[in-house]
Amino acid sequence: AEAALAESEERFRNLADSAPVAIWLSGPDNRCSFVNKRWLDFTGRTLDQELGQGWIENVHPDDRERVATAYRRSFEVLSECRIEYRARRADGEYRCLLDHGVARFSADGEFAGYVGSCVDITDLKRNFEQHLATQKLESLGVLAAGVAHDFNNLLGAIVARAESATSELAPGSPATYDVEQVRVIALRAGEIVAQLITFARQENAPPAALDLSSVVAEMLDLLRVSIAKAAVLETELASGLPLMQANADEIRQVVMNLVVNASEALEGEPGTITVSTAPASLGGDSGGAVRLEVRDTGSGMTEEVKNRIFDPFFTTRFVGRGLGLASTQGIVRRHGGSIEVESAPGKGSRFTVLLPCAAGQAAPVPHAAELDVPSAETGGTVLFVEDEESLRSVIAKCLRRKNFQVIEAADGAAAIEILKSDPGGIGVVLLDVTLPGISGAELLDELRWIRPEVKVILSTAYSRETAMRGFGGRDVWGFIRKPYRTDDLVNLLRHAAGASNPSGDSSG
Repeated sequence: AEAALAESEERFRNLADSAPVAIWLSGPDNRCSFVNKRWLDFTGRTLDQELGQGWIENVHPDDRERVATAYRRSFEVLSECRIEYRARRADGEYRCLLDHGVARFSADGEFAGYVGSCVDITDLKRNFEQHLATQKLESLGVLAAGVAHDFNNLLGAIVARAESATSELAPGSPATYDVEQVRVIALRAGEIVAQLITFARQENAPPAALDLSSVVAEMLDLLRVSIAKAAVLETELASGLPLMQANADEIRQVVMNLVVNASEALEGEPGTITVSTAPASLGGDSGGAVRLEVRDTGSGMTEEVKNRIFDPFFTTRFVGRGLGLASTQGIVRRHGGSIEVESAPGKGSRFTVLLPCAAGQAAPVPHAAELDVPSAETGGTVLFVEDEESLRSVIAKCLRRKNFQVIEAADGAAAIEILKSDPGGIGVVLLDVTLPGISGAELLDELRWIRPEVKVILSTAYSRETAMRGFGGRDVWGFIRKPYRTDDLVNLLRHAAGASNPSGDSSG
C-alpha cells in the first residue's frame, strides 16, 4: 500500500510538473499544500517558501488584500474561485495572472480543499488594450480631422470677411489695423488646423524625399500649442540637410511624440524644450544620415526607468497609455534608423534619432514661385460649388468686386443643372472636395461629360495629395487649400482664365 501510494504521488507530481500552467493545492484549512515546478520557476522561490500562506507574498501589495479576501471567502461558501491579480515574477516584474480554483471532495463527499491553476495573461491583456487604444486613436483621428475640416471652412469665411471689410474702410481708418490682425490670426489658425488634419489622418502615404528641418519647421505652430504653457520651445534647425526617404506623416508623429514626452517631463514646471536637426552618420559603410535631437530640462530618469521607456504600455505619467515612445521606436526602426536616450535624475533628457539619407539626392534650394497672372481686369465666369454658405457668400462677394461673374451652387446637383444651362459661358469651376449628396469625384465626371474643356480647381482643407487620392487619379486644372487669401484665389482664377491648355500641376 505504501509503495502504491508513493507511485501514485510520483505520477501526480510528474503530471503536475509537466503541465503548461502553474498548479496549486490547498487543504480544507485554506493553507497551500503543493505548487508545481512551473509555479516555482515563475516566482523563483522554494517550495517551503510558497507553502502555507507564503504564496501571497508574491502578490502585488495593491492587490494583496483583495486576493486574500476572495480566497478566504471561497473556502467559506465552497464556490468556484476566479481571481485576477498581479504577481511578482522571478526577475522582479509584476505579471497579470488569472487564478482559477475549484473545490475538491473525498470519495465520501467530505471537503478536501482546493485545486487551482494560474495562467499568465499579461501579453493577452496588452494586445487587447493595444487593440482598444488603436481603435480609440483611429476614432479620435477621424473626429479630429472632420472637426478641423469644418473649422477651416469657418476660418476661411473669417479671412474673406476681414479682407472684404478692409476694402470698404476709409484710408487711415483706426479699424484697419484690427481688421488686418483678425485676418492674419485666422490665417495662422488655419495653418495650425491644417497641421492637425495632416497629423490626425496619419495616412499610409508612400515614402518620399523629405528635408527633416522643413518637416519640423512646418510643425512649429502645432508643437507650440501641444506643450505645457510653462514650457519654452526652442529650435536649432540646420539648413541644406541631405534628403531622407521617409513617410512624412510618420516622421511628424516621431517629432510630436518626442516633444510631448519632453513637455510631460517638465511636470508643469517652467523649462525649455530644444528641437535640433543636423547632418550625421550611421557609422561604417551605412552612409550619411540626419539627426533629430529633442532635449528637455525636466526631471530626468533613473537607469531603471530609462531601460523600460520603449516598452509598450510602460508609463510613469498619470495620463497616457505608454504607447508614444514605443511607436516612435517602431517608426524609426522601420526607416532603418536608431534612437538613443541620455538622462539622469535632475538633469533632464536627450533623445537622439538618426535616420538614413536618400541615396544620391541633395536638399532643394528654397524659392518662391509666383504665378504668371494675366493683366486683364475681366476675370470671366466662375461656377463656385461650396456647401458652406458663410464661406460661399463672402468669397462670391469678393470675386465679384474683382470683376468676376460668379454663379453659386450649394451642392453637386445644382452645379450640374447650372452647367447644363451655362448661362454665362462658364470657363472655370471652383469645386469644394466634400459636398453633400453626389461626391466630388462623381461631380467632376459629370462636369467633364457636359463641358470637357471647363477648367476645374479643387478647394479643400486637406492637402493636395489627400484630395487627389480621393479623386482616383482624375485630372484637374488646379488646387487651392483652405483657408486661402482672396488675392491668391483671384490670381489662380485669372491664371486659369488666361491659360490655353489645362495643367494638372497648377496650384495656389
